[in-house]
Amino acid sequence: MSKQLKKINKRKAIAKSTCDLFITKGFVNISISEIAKVAGIGKGTIYEYFTNKEDIIFELMSCLQEDYDPKLKESLQNSQSINEKIKYLFSLYLSDHPTVKTQRQIYKEFLAVTLNNPSAAIIEYQNNMMEKYTNILLEIIQEGIENNELKESAVHFIPSIFATMDGFFISRKPKDIIIEYIDNLSNLLKKEE
Repeated sequence: MSKQLKKINKRKAIAKSTCDLFITKGFVNISISEIAKVAGIGKGTIYEYFTNKEDIIFELMSCLQEDYDPKLKESLQNSQSINEKIKYLFSLYLSDHPTVKTQRQIYKEFLAVTLNNPSAAIIEYQNNMMEKYTNILLEIIQEGIENNELKESAVHFIPSIFATMDGFFISRKPKDIIIEYIDNLSNLLKKEE
């Protein structure tokens, strides 16, 4: 294994080791010393891999995303209806699975960092994630249009769907309200027979 690959793997391992710490204490209440202790390394070693705490949670979010994406892809492939696919796409907001709950909690901490101290790397990451998930939703909606299930105008709702879902997430709306929104939106966009 190359030296560069070892460093990347070590960086990921350090970030993943902090997951419970970020969940239990929150981003603002954690020191670099605590992170180093949890990771089993010296405080100075942290700075060999990360610039600051923001960089660590950014890496943790990236690692969780790498783990999440294949599961999402499989769920989307196994879904029967467009409505079900949209719900799977937004499972980060809906699922009660422990792994998704963990990711949701880390995402909250990540959002706090991005709102208070957005670096260029974090903004680029967010833009890339938004583009990726917009494309997935576009594929779902286009499939619905091609299958004569959705109106052609459904594609115009993509930006507002993401804005609404993020709004629900930030305001901590209950899962049943989010599901009701997706169901109502699906009915609104459904092609009349």
